[in-house]
Amino acid sequence: MNGPQFRIAHLSDTHVSPEYNRRNILKLKNILSYVVDGGYDHVVITGDITGHGEDRDYKSVRRLLKFFGLLDYDRLSVTIGNHDIFGGVHRAEDLLSFGNHCRMTDYDAKVSLFERTFMETFPKKAVSNESLFPFVKFVGPVALIGMNSISRFHPILNPFGSNGIVSDSQLESVENILSHPSVSGFKKLIMIHHHFNKYEPHTESIAARMYSAFESRTLKLHGKKIVAASFIENGVEVVLHGHTHIEGIYTESGMTFSSTALNTIESKSDAEAGAGDTRQRFNEISVMEDGSVEVTKHRIPAHSKGSSSRALDRKFC
Repeated sequence: MNGPQFRIAHLSDTHVSPEYNRRNILKLKNILSYVVDGGYDHVVITGDITGHGEDRDYKSVRRLLKFFGLLDYDRLSVTIGNHDIFGGVHRAEDLLSFGNHCRMTDYDAKVSLFERTFMETFPKKAVSNESLFPFVKFVGPVALIGMNSISRFHPILNPFGSNGIVSDSQLESVENILSHPSVSGFKKLIMIHHHFNKYEPHTESIAARMYSAFESRTLKLHGKKIVAASFIENGVEVVLHGHTHIEGIYTESGMTFSSTALNTIESKSDAEAGAGDTRQRFNEISVMEDGSVEVTKHRIPAHSKGSSSRALDRKFC
């Protein structure tokens, strides 16, 4: 029997914010309870863990992860998203000022805050004032490589803080990790926030066309073809990401991509299959006994309809 030897629950874009996204705390609590009770070996969250990148957001998600015993190197791996640095627009009146907010954001300070919040889950840094990205972790039969794909603010290339880039130096470091003898024999998995596929509108509606146009300009990963080609050349089996809020599993040149989010929008394939529902979603990456790697979608019952932000456990807010 070829059963799973090691199971990873892949979550993304949880957008925890006691001020703006209190309901997401309840949703994340529901999924983490399911994952922990289900005996998953490891949890990966690929960015946009917080909604606004504020201290209160980070403290809230840290308390929740600690409650489930996940603030541990062997239990949890995370990488950073654009919301964890620049935040996001939560009120219509903030839309016009958000570009200036991104301009004024201290990028390095936010990355440092992210690293401190989840420090128990990271490898130790050789030099304390250097960013840990990229990093590699060995967990069970898997080598998890974490990357920072978040571009710094640029008035033209990244006006809203949501575009991505992998610098030449970071990609070179990742290639050195992937080709190192210590990684040989492990299943190579990349954790990165930005996506590698193109959003396909599932309707011809004006809203769908507008989102597609917006995605092509403000949610893209610059140089993604070069990055993906490097992953393939160096034997990466699965790339775990989020960012688009589209649940999906897709392949390119034999490499599998896992995309998910706490609150997903309907993909084209889901729309065609009539699969839209209110269940919460995550993806499972399983290393099988024969050494193969399988990626599958999971949907679990949402919290009860009667639940509201008033019912949230105060200690997570």
